[in-house]
Amino acid sequence: MIDTLLWLILVFALSAIPLNLAVKMLSGHSTLLRVVIVNIIVAVLTFAINIYFTPIYSLVISLFALLFVYTIMFDLSYFRAFLAWILQVVIIVVVWAAFLYLFSIRLF
Repeated sequence: MIDTLLWLILVFALSAIPLNLAVKMLSGHSTLLRVVIVNIIVAVLTFAINIYFTPIYSLVISLFALLFVYTIMFDLSYFRAFLAWILQVVIIVVVWAAFLYLFSIRLF
């Protein structure tokens, strides 16, 4: 039980690092704890939205909910919140590509 909780905390903390970097690049106000809390809030909101709406509507509503949470929690405009979301994805892709290249792991 406690090991599952520790793994969950570790996963949320590691997934928060790219978002923290993206928000700091866009001159938002963030700390690692705040970013972990935002990730949890967005996960719960997305789960709740997916229960009540069809997949295409839930995707759009979840995106707007994510942008709203980013604007409130990080003191960003909607455009900068969108850029932070895109930049987070780019950072994750670059880190994974470097990791795969570093350890010579072939995907195909």
